[in-house]
Amino acid sequence: MDINIRTKAWPAYIFLILTLAVVLAACSDSGHGEDGTAAPTATAAPTESPPHPTSTPAQAPTEESMPAATPTSTSAPAPDPTSPPAVTGAYYPLEIVDMLGRAVEIPAKPTRIVSISPTATEMLYAAGGTAIARDSSSIFPAETANLPELGGAYSPSFEAIAAQGADLILIEALSQGRFLEPLSQLGPPVVAVRAASLDDVTTGIRLIGQIIEGEEIAEQAAEEIATRVSVSTEDLAEGQSALILISDADRNLYVAKPQSYPGAIASLLKLSNPAADLPDSGTFPGFAQISAEQLLIMDPDFLFTITPAPEPAPRLSATLPRIPGFSSLRAITSGRMHEIDHVIFLRNQGPRIAEAVEAMAEIVGSAP
Repeated sequence: MDINIRTKAWPAYIFLILTLAVVLAACSDSGHGEDGTAAPTATAAPTESPPHPTSTPAQAPTEESMPAATPTSTSAPAPDPTSPPAVTGAYYPLEIVDMLGRAVEIPAKPTRIVSISPTATEMLYAAGGTAIARDSSSIFPAETANLPELGGAYSPSFEAIAAQGADLILIEALSQGRFLEPLSQLGPPVVAVRAASLDDVTTGIRLIGQIIEGEEIAEQAAEEIATRVSVSTEDLAEGQSALILISDADRNLYVAKPQSYPGAIASLLKLSNPAADLPDSGTFPGFAQISAEQLLIMDPDFLFTITPAPEPAPRLSATLPRIPGFSSLRAITSGRMHEIDHVIFLRNQGPRIAEAVEAMAEIVGSAP
């Protein structure tokens, strides 16, 4: 009888054991992945991938110092033309604001850069970049000498520029802004920089560094320039005046105002400018025509002369004392009239501003 009961119950036992095994296997599969780690529950929300980083657009320059920190927000702020370019890790397409206040998109990292201004060329190389072609006046640094020439800075050849297959064109804002329309028709983005002040120079270097992903090199170059200028000027006394003169082919005299590059250098040396209020005139931005009578009335402590024409053209410092009445100027009678290098003070405005400041500071600091 017992044997018969056990025989009849055996299938039920087998069914219960199999059912339990299936339940245990299902629980095991739902609680763990294939590698033994806990599997996500059905109600868990999937983790969202972080947004792709966006680069902060550069801002137009001011006389303020550059920001030290990079914003942490991933959203790009609207361009503000009153602030200097923000230096961030570049991600392309990159939108910057150049030194004409223009929003410019850089679609990819530039590898074929054309520069048609000595200012832009020297800033590019200071930031660690290189050019594939240049204007005829861009002869510094030395490695630019063998690059193809594309005409002069004031008369570039647009056909020659187009033939280079460039992916970025650099220009100088003040003297080459009129070329924007024909250059823009060539296709590559056009970026303008300028060097009317120390802040302009360091801002331009940082801006180009951002565009070519050379922020670290550009920052080092900008800081070195600012440090050299600071060291050269820190011990100079205030209270002295200076005028910087240049003459054209018709022997008209022009004086540099504080808004000009050489005028800004004199201001860094704490030299006042008696011609600051004269109206602009002449070929060079920030210069005003000055008469003999005005010069005699201003009678500055220092006179600096610039002769753009190469030798053997006579130096302005040699001809000025021969003009009737000028020989009595205080700067001439006291031996404080000096010819300064037209290359670093006028033609090649840019990163070598530190060299120009050091040269003028040596003259002012050693004056009797």
